[in-house]
Amino acid sequence: MIDSVTIEQARSTDIIAFFEQRCGFTFVHQGQGHGHGGEYRCKQHPSLAVKGDRLSWYWHSKGIGGYGALDYLVKAENMLFREAVEAVAGIPPATSAMRPMRGTQTPKTLILPEKAGTPLRLHDYLCRSRGIDRDIVDTLLQDGKLYEDKRGNVVFIGYDEQGRARSASLRGTHGDSSFRMDCAGSDKRYGFSMACAPSERLYIFESAIDAMSHATLENLFAIDGSAWLKHSRLSLAGTSPTAMLFLLNKHKTIKELVFCLDNDRAGREAAINMARIYAGIGYHTRLELPTSKDYNLDLLDYRAIQGLMQRRRELWP
Repeated sequence: MIDSVTIEQARSTDIIAFFEQRCGFTFVHQGQGHGHGGEYRCKQHPSLAVKGDRLSWYWHSKGIGGYGALDYLVKAENMLFREAVEAVAGIPPATSAMRPMRGTQTPKTLILPEKAGTPLRLHDYLCRSRGIDRDIVDTLLQDGKLYEDKRGNVVFIGYDEQGRARSASLRGTHGDSSFRMDCAGSDKRYGFSMACAPSERLYIFESAIDAMSHATLENLFAIDGSAWLKHSRLSLAGTSPTAMLFLLNKHKTIKELVFCLDNDRAGREAAINMARIYAGIGYHTRLELPTSKDYNLDLLDYRAIQGLMQRRRELWP
């Protein structure tokens, strides 16, 4: 039987020493001085970082992180908690007769809401209320990246490499609705993307509407109406880098990351942190934050100015 003392000792095991012994990894300290300052980077896998406490870690390319060796074994090697404690503490594993059977996890099944016959609310909401270019909306509709469900919500879909829908989120369209929800069975590794292959530049946003708004602004300021198709865009559905990390692993042509997260404290901090980390492993990174809180507000402000100028031209030709 594993007691609480053994578990606590396993939790507090130096993660760098653990990685060196178990995986043969070596680490370089980055930052000023030694001790608890700065962080450690793995030489063999530069996206694996350990904080100065030598316990907290994050493997950016895999989109996983945690505290200590137990979290690593459970999350990265899919061990049961008891097995992880035994591995760290050096306890011989129990016999198969004594060990409970490991259950086989059934993959999540994405449950998509039923489509509406005609996307009337979708166009009204995205094009009129949100100011997004209708050609962009129609292209994404044709590509199956979004649709309207029978309740009048817009459904944004993320696909895997085989073209299977793996994640979906809903956005309400009634008035100034703030209704948002992820569909059951969504896999957060597959974000809503406006991918263009091959593309060396990836724009990163907190929401699908911001990505579409940025694409619209690019078209408005360009002579070519298809300017938005030249580069890829991705929604993180927040500030977690999970979808970006997964996409970068699959698309090796991407060399430049442009962080367009919200212009608030959480967005700025996340953008600065990710830009610093990915610059450190060879990507060209930069911030392109919106003037307002997000790119949809920037687009609506621009549309309002356009409308005002048009009315003035009509009154004083």
